[in-house]
Amino acid sequence: MPELKRKRSPAFPSSDDDSHNGSGESSAHDSESDEVDITASLAGKSKRQRTTEQDNDDIDDETYIRQSLAKQNMKQGMEMLKKVKGRTKLAKGEVGGGSFQSMGLNPALLRALTLRGYRVPTPIQRLAIPALLASPPQDLVGMARTGSGKTFAYMIPLLQHLGGRHSTTFGTRGLILVPSRELALQVLKAGKEIARGWQKNSSTHIGDGEPSDVTNTESLRWGLIIGGESLDEQFEMISNNPDIIIATPGRLLHLAVEMNLDLKSVQYVVYDEADRLFEMGFETALQEIIHRLPATRQSSLFSATLPKTLVEFAKAGLQNPKLVRLDAESKISSDLQMAFFSVKQVEKDASLLILLRDVIGVPLGEAQVDPKSSKNKVESLPHQTLIFAATKHHVEYLYNLLMTVGYAVSHVYGALDQTARTEQMDRFRQGLTSILVVTDVAARGIDIPVLENVINYDFPHGARVFVHRVGRTARAGRKGWAWSFVSSSELPHLLDLQLFLGRPLVNTMAEGPQHYTENLAIGAFERDRLDDQLEGLRAYDEKNNALETLRAVMQKGHKLYERTQGKASQASHNRAKLMMKDVKWSLAGSGFDPIVHAVLRKPSGNTSSAEDDHARRALLQVVSSFSPSETVFEIGNRGKTANAGLMKDRRKALAKIRRTRPSAELIQQAVIDDTASDLEVLELGQGSVEVTSEPATYQDPEFYMSHYQKDAMTDKGYSLKDGATFAEQARGATFGLNGDEALTGRQRHGSQLTWDKKKKKFTQGAGEGADNVKMVKTESGARLPASYRSGRFDEWKSKLHVNLPRVGETELPGRRSQSQQHRNGRFNHTRTDAAKPLDKLSKDYERKQRTQQKRSQAAGIEAEPKNGKSKGRYGSKSMGRVKTELKSVEQIRKSREIKEKRRAKNARPSRHKGKR
Repeated sequence: MPELKRKRSPAFPSSDDDSHNGSGESSAHDSESDEVDITASLAGKSKRQRTTEQDNDDIDDETYIRQSLAKQNMKQGMEMLKKVKGRTKLAKGEVGGGSFQSMGLNPALLRALTLRGYRVPTPIQRLAIPALLASPPQDLVGMARTGSGKTFAYMIPLLQHLGGRHSTTFGTRGLILVPSRELALQVLKAGKEIARGWQKNSSTHIGDGEPSDVTNTESLRWGLIIGGESLDEQFEMISNNPDIIIATPGRLLHLAVEMNLDLKSVQYVVYDEADRLFEMGFETALQEIIHRLPATRQSSLFSATLPKTLVEFAKAGLQNPKLVRLDAESKISSDLQMAFFSVKQVEKDASLLILLRDVIGVPLGEAQVDPKSSKNKVESLPHQTLIFAATKHHVEYLYNLLMTVGYAVSHVYGALDQTARTEQMDRFRQGLTSILVVTDVAARGIDIPVLENVINYDFPHGARVFVHRVGRTARAGRKGWAWSFVSSSELPHLLDLQLFLGRPLVNTMAEGPQHYTENLAIGAFERDRLDDQLEGLRAYDEKNNALETLRAVMQKGHKLYERTQGKASQASHNRAKLMMKDVKWSLAGSGFDPIVHAVLRKPSGNTSSAEDDHARRALLQVVSSFSPSETVFEIGNRGKTANAGLMKDRRKALAKIRRTRPSAELIQQAVIDDTASDLEVLELGQGSVEVTSEPATYQDPEFYMSHYQKDAMTDKGYSLKDGATFAEQARGATFGLNGDEALTGRQRHGSQLTWDKKKKKFTQGAGEGADNVKMVKTESGARLPASYRSGRFDEWKSKLHVNLPRVGETELPGRRSQSQQHRNGRFNHTRTDAAKPLDKLSKDYERKQRTQQKRSQAAGIEAEPKNGKSKGRYGSKSMGRVKTELKSVEQIRKSREIKEKRRAKNARPSRHKGKR
């Protein structure tokens, strides 16, 4: 039977309420309102108190308790802030609406945030935290640009829900999924920072018991599940009953299948960098993990690049989610300055060295010890730079090249050992190295505070990847630069990025840093510098013999990389072809003298250099357009020869073609104008691009409806199915009339034939199970390699004699202490045994006994032997009363007689006859 709730009418009903209620109900309310509450009058309760009590009757108990706790937290949070700050008046933004204090956070959590400098929430935190703390729980999808504080936007509500205390009931309560190992380590560090010290200043709430009981509870337990770590250590971690698990999907899937892990106790799930998690690479892992989660969980998705439509995240099981999108127009930080360099693919190495040495100014050599520091602290290197490359072969080559030049370099890629990845990343964070060469594994969520420069050695194939790459710098109000190399094959992707960002692409502009934040400036390096640096690369090849081999491997890997990556749009390809042929742009590889980038020009008031540059370009233009009056067939043969007649006929044919050429040029120009008008209409629809040219057109922008949807390029760039990968393009190229959604994966791939390189023949299936790899089928229907269920967990349980409890049962006693005994891979003995008693026959027995007595007296322990007598070497007897070991003549004779009697007795025959 549902709970009945009492409702009382207000003291003064409004006319609106009367108009909506029936006549009978109105009269009943009127008669009820005419009565006087004598009890309230005698008690002296005011009208405001009665109204508050009436409002409290309309809500359930859980909501009432939650609101009361929030009010109490706000009051105690105000007192705590005054105590921490040491003053009675607080600054604007620290209290009141929109502050951490107004969100009703636990005072201990608010204190941890304040002590670490987080005083005012960011916009994404101001909107996401109250939504995640609301009752009833609500799913949330949050999008904000990189460096806006998305980690704390979901970490603070998670800690608030869990109460900051460990639960003795077995089962994980919070799960955070991240796409990379480095991001998992960073999230774990950030969570422990604000959760540390929760119990030191914990405040008791209603129903929590005595304060002494609250302070003795254990803090939250954290678990980290990433690849590259020992499975036995992760088995031990799961058996310790962690409250929050931060994991990558691949290793979590392995543990879930190996341990048959039950995740029904998970209450809160966070998908950090959700657009990367829900891409095709993590499809199988997420399908199995989500299948094991309960339906009543609260889910939250966060990323810097999310589409408006949430259909692509349907697998997450969202229920009426709230969408929070901030800075959707800017997409990247307003403090980020960008520069794009048009280079040839073979000249990227020389361009990189020129950029590092002459533009950024990265110093050579290792980090030196700070002479001013008394603790021999290492001084951090300035101008830290992050270089993004396409594959691990690019990373290995660039690492060896830069090390040969003399830079302090670290490198990270996915196939590198986890210990080496952690070590390389720590060296860069500590400032021991000035350059970090990585693949896209470090493009997501990694926060390096002192990072100033990001270099795209290989231009990303996709707008989302570019946003995450350049988002590693210019974070939290700091300035930063993003340098990108663009070859002729990568130019269409730059044009797609220009439509996505909605900023004009220019090659000449005025001086000033604001121009690099508002425009996409493209240019080239000086030809003289490039030629000199190319000569220098040969010297580095002689210095390091491995560079030539690594370069060849990198070039082969780059060809395979381009095959598997997605292609840009057809419109961008057409624009790129026109730009390569246009002398206005003069890009590298176009045959024209390239225009030097504005950031490379030295500012000077002398105009002679500009005039010389203009004269040189005019001379090169004349030379390139020169055509001789005679050909090689006519030199020295001006008479009526066969070759001269042939060339004469040829000139007539060419003249006829030239007379018809203007019409073809007009047609081509019309096509160009049509394409430009379409692009201008598209950019006008976005409302953020300034159109410099005004071509004559009949289209009225106020009444013309474009066939492009508004923000079409933005949605395409944010979408997970934008065709940025080869797999997505292959999936979109197929067309079938059968219901593919109704077929299972086994039925759909069972009839297809794929080429097996090792077997040298076509095989059925999608490649799973090749090379005698057995497959197992999970509860959700996913087919995984049999190595996921290898039996290592059963061996671990039998070795340690451990049986894990079920979800909901009480955790195993003593498991926490056993896990703490393992440190650095060694077992520390904690048992203390009593020392062995002293040997009385030892030569130094008396000396050791005296030393032992002195130690006992110094420790306040009195050694009392039995009967109150001290026992020395000879017991309680004195030296004079000790029996001597020398025997007299009588003693010797008597012992001999006893020995003879025993010998004679043993020689007698037995009394039992016949029994021997």
